[in-house]
Amino acid sequence: MATKKEPPRIIVDSREFRSELPCLIHRRGIEIVPLMITIGDYILSNDICVERKSISDLIGSLASGRLYNQCQQMTRFYSRPILLIEFDQNRSFHLQGRYMLSRDSDVNNAEIMQKLQLLTIHFPKLRLVWSPSPYACL
Repeated sequence: MATKKEPPRIIVDSREFRSELPCLIHRRGIEIVPLMITIGDYILSNDICVERKSISDLIGSLASGRLYNQCQQMTRFYSRPILLIEFDQNRSFHLQGRYMLSRDSDVNNAEIMQKLQLLTIHFPKLRLVWSPSPYACL
């Protein structure tokens, strides 16, 4: 007796619908379940949670310590936490130069690198995924 296979399903934080990624995921035939979730932005399975950050959000979250707390929560409840960092595919990407920092920011590139390094040291299960656009995530 054949069983009907259910389509893949991803839980998406309802605040993420301001970005393109949920729509792109839905176009791929994956069911989107919008919920207000407290840990992560995307829940792919019982083990996998994804926190998505743009470069500007990454910088702000690193500076405020919010990203550390988010990673702490993800690693506490998920065995495979992922930090998805989206950067602009139309600009050269590197962690140097003024491109990444706003004029009002008092965080320099060395601090950003140090905080990212500390993040990976404190959370060895955390995987960083760098993506040039939402289209590259699929």
